[in-house]
Amino acid sequence: MVHVRLLGELAVQTDARIAPLLPAHPQGPSLLAWLALHPGEHERGPIAALLWPGLQPSDARAHLRSAVWALRRALGPQEGAVVDGRTTVGLRCTTDLQAFAEHVAAGQPAAALALCRGTLLAGLDEHEWVRAARAEHDRRVAAARAALEAG
Repeated sequence: MVHVRLLGELAVQTDARIAPLLPAHPQGPSLLAWLALHPGEHERGPIAALLWPGLQPSDARAHLRSAVWALRRALGPQEGAVVDGRTTVGLRCTTDLQAFAEHVAAGQPAAALALCRGTLLAGLDEHEWVRAARAEHDRRVAAARAALEAG
């Protein structure tokens, strides 16, 4: 199973190996991060428009195809991690952000906070969707700290 670290520097763990910032494509890390933040399969068009907003839709989709190919190559033999259909794309993975939410839901704020190794998606500051996700996570971290202090 693929595990994506979103808290701190983006990294992928497969089996017992951790690899930083995959894949080697200009928007590859952003694609990996977005797919890991949004479980399930998604229509290609909106993702392409989100990651390549200044391009014509056909050009953005071509860039997305290239980035998906690079992601699949970077993850290697992890069968089925990248869900790549004709009109959809997705990533089957677990994340430290999901584990954070599970610990909070279970009333374990100390365990949740222990997962926070840094800013959500550190280094991917150019995207508005990253800034919005980061602001939401910061609110959740503050609530977990308050719960820990309360008791």
